[in-house]
Amino acid sequence: MEASSIEVVKSFVDTLWVINSAILVFIMQAGFMCMESGLSRHKNSINVALKNAADFGVSVVIFWLFGFGLMFGKSFNGFFGTDQFLFATDISKYQTYFVFQAMFVATAATIISGAVAERLKFVGYLVITVFATGFIYPIVGHWAWSSSYLGEAMNKGWLASIGFIDFAGSTIVHSVGGWIAFAAILVLGPRIGRFSKANKGKFTGSSFPLAVLGTLILWFGWFGFNGGSNGAMNDAVPLILINTFLAAAFGLLTGLVISFVIYNKPDPFYVVIGPLAGLVAITASCNSVNSVLAILIGIIGSIIAIFVTELLNKYEIDDVVGAVPVHLAAGIWGTLAVGLFSDLEILGTGLTRVEQIKVQLIGIGVIGAFSFIGALIFLKIINFIYPLRVSPLHE
Repeated sequence: MEASSIEVVKSFVDTLWVINSAILVFIMQAGFMCMESGLSRHKNSINVALKNAADFGVSVVIFWLFGFGLMFGKSFNGFFGTDQFLFATDISKYQTYFVFQAMFVATAATIISGAVAERLKFVGYLVITVFATGFIYPIVGHWAWSSSYLGEAMNKGWLASIGFIDFAGSTIVHSVGGWIAFAAILVLGPRIGRFSKANKGKFTGSSFPLAVLGTLILWFGWFGFNGGSNGAMNDAVPLILINTFLAAAFGLLTGLVISFVIYNKPDPFYVVIGPLAGLVAITASCNSVNSVLAILIGIIGSIIAIFVTELLNKYEIDDVVGAVPVHLAAGIWGTLAVGLFSDLEILGTGLTRVEQIKVQLIGIGVIGAFSFIGALIFLKIINFIYPLRVSPLHE
């Protein structure tokens, strides 16, 4: 077979892999819907399901209109993109990449919906989705993700230029969604009676089987989330997939063990957040660590998520589905783990171990500050103009 023919076949295989991965990431939307509906109380489960469906439509439309351009357009000094708005192209590689990235932006939006369940107006949620997917996510994404897929069509963002690495989005997708969710639950406050002694045990989810089903669907979709981020079907993919499911499996076992230690029985909430925290944690480094390190990253991610869950409860911060512990806390840990454990040759940034850790910390701090402070200011302004919380009677 001629070299040119081999290149054509390889290009088709790569495109097929990324398209299939995008479809797997789309399935995660169903996973989020099941998990969030299952962990919400029965009377609110339909509302949560509708939010999940609606945010997918809204986020993809916003991303097509201007989000993709802000994220992957020609760079203005490494801060945001300036073209590719109303995305249209004849190049199949770019089209494939758009589909894959659109699924990612929907994931970032959905993280927010579960945290603020049961007390946020439907329209208010859609406004937050527009802000998150049209402004915060694409700008942060531009800073940190330069696309080899788009080649010379985009310049590197400033964080990517200094060597920041987040392979599949521990920070860019998960922590960004977690920071915005955290800002939203601080602005909204807890559900009425959530932390009163009289209601102990009354705020349990409507269906733990549904929540566990959602967790398993998310786990399934995550193979596309991490595997597709490789952008090609090559020798790196099997390691990415092995690391993904090992981190999740050990995250789940960690959740089980801790629930036995604390409650002397398996706690369904820990069984849900354990594997998800493991998945979020490994997302940034799944291509650049060996399997033993992936297991360690998953275990620590799960422990951190459970610790943060208890911390939120202590300070009476009401996160219905554990979005902040799982996506924000484990996402921060996963991004830091790149600097601590990754094979520096695979990263190819030319930095020493200490320099890489420093760059990872800069990325975590800057992205966190931009996402959280930006969301907090925006939500306070919106809340002043249009109260975001439903009336006590409605609630």
